[in-house]
Amino acid sequence: MSKLRTYAILAASVCMFASAGSSARAQFHDPAVHNLERLEPLVLGVDNDSSKMAPTEYRLKVGQGYRWKIKASDLTEYALVAPEFVRNIWIRKIEVGDPAVEIKAVTFDELEFENGGEVEVFFVAVRPGTYKFGPKGLMERGMVGTIIVEHVDAGSDSAAAPAAMEAGSDDDDDDDDDDDG
Repeated sequence: MSKLRTYAILAASVCMFASAGSSARAQFHDPAVHNLERLEPLVLGVDNDSSKMAPTEYRLKVGQGYRWKIKASDLTEYALVAPEFVRNIWIRKIEVGDPAVEIKAVTFDELEFENGGEVEVFFVAVRPGTYKFGPKGLMERGMVGTIIVEHVDAGSDSAAAPAAMEAGSDDDDDDDDDDDG
């Protein structure tokens, strides 16, 4: 009888730890998928001027996931480059077209728009720094933007927010059918 009781206690303990483990896993949220922050869309070719873009500055936080829509006018051909920035982020995917085609890539050299269009980059900021971006060939003429990636203060609410999310919440970007226009 004592062996049976030992096995029963052991089995109950294993079940208890197994269920606690799945509960702990359910609370972990990948910053590249959940709680993504939408950045203001970058527009290449503003006010019918092919040599202007807006906005020209972004402020990001290390460890935060982002969705960055880039829209190019058909005023000229654009080849957006941001080599230092792209080497210091983790790219989850790039979406192009409607319906969207998902591109899974570790990095990219440029995003080229021959006759206008838009693309959306899903990424996590990994390394702090100040990075330049802009269209190749137009940066020399002043069409340059800046991305500033900052450390998150460990004591701030934004640092604790991902860990405090409830297991039932789902901010997965794959289910978003909305369009910011």
